[in-house]
Amino acid sequence: MMRTKRMYAALAAGALLLAGCGSESGGGGGASAEADVEAAKAYLEPWNGEGEKSQLIDEPLSKPIAEGTEIVYLDVGTPVSAVMWSNLQAPAKLLGLKLERVEVGRDAQSINAAMNTVVEKNPDGVINITLDPVFFESQTKALAEKGIPIASGSVMNTVEHGLPEAFNGPDWMKANGAALAAAAVVRSEGASEYVFYNVPEFPFSPLELEGAKAKMKELCPDCTLRTVDIPIAELGSTAADRVVSDLQANPDTEYFIAAVDEVQIGLPQKLELAGIETQGIGMWTSPPNYEQIGSGDQDATLSVDLSLMMWTVLDQLLREMNGDAYEWPSTEVRASTLTRVTDAENLPEDATVGYQAVEDLEALFAKTWLVD
Repeated sequence: MMRTKRMYAALAAGALLLAGCGSESGGGGGASAEADVEAAKAYLEPWNGEGEKSQLIDEPLSKPIAEGTEIVYLDVGTPVSAVMWSNLQAPAKLLGLKLERVEVGRDAQSINAAMNTVVEKNPDGVINITLDPVFFESQTKALAEKGIPIASGSVMNTVEHGLPEAFNGPDWMKANGAALAAAAVVRSEGASEYVFYNVPEFPFSPLELEGAKAKMKELCPDCTLRTVDIPIAELGSTAADRVVSDLQANPDTEYFIAAVDEVQIGLPQKLELAGIETQGIGMWTSPPNYEQIGSGDQDATLSVDLSLMMWTVLDQLLREMNGDAYEWPSTEVRASTLTRVTDAENLPEDATVGYQAVEDLEALFAKTWLVD
């Protein structure tokens, strides 16, 4: 395992103290704090990528899906959303689906207009990744009246809006937040000063934070876990600058956790320019993150098998379209099946493909989907 670098000297004074800083978990930190590294390692075992993993649901469909079935994918415009769209192509080809991508935008007006278009298209099903149903309640009702199901990924309030429970809902996010905290303890070799970079506009981000705080308190009651909010609009632009400013203002920080790994894209170069050696781990890895790990610039990531995720979301949609009953396995099984701590030692060979928890998805799902 890569030894986590520490920052030993205080940096230039006068750096900006970011809004949103100062929220802490645990006690005062400092020399008296002692994280239980062995307990963190034990908790993290299911997230080390070892052991046999497979589909979350392996019960065959009640009937095959007709070729030409029309599925709409809601694209929220993030880099990870683009990767997920790409990962839908193989299962769509396997089934002969007609797959359409609809860009929904990020403001209420754009979302409303896009969802009205989806209703007018009258598809057989809809896939939603991360878009909060609170922004399209009327369209959800209209689709339900037409018998058009919606399957969701990384949406935290599906049940409250009359939608099927997402396999990676609130409990799944909290479990991976706990894994992020345990990984931070292990990779920092028992540091006492941490920060969590939260993106509040993503509904899943505060849940990751909740899981991280609870696990950190358990592993190190006297450790400090600050919280800093990074607006979604800064992802892909000034997020790295905000992190640098925060670490300059808080030179005792030894390791950071990012709710989304987009925060780390381009960050290593800016940290180096600022003379900062603090490293961290994030989730929702994109190809540039893997490339940074491979070059030794990023410490680690909590990889999500985005291929398995999208095959699974589509599988749920097909079951909803068929009216098939199904049941998700336990939260920890779901979380550790799709995610793994990745560093330079177990880096995927192809950054564009990323982590793959299960081999030969096509053969597995072809059997489940009754494809000849």
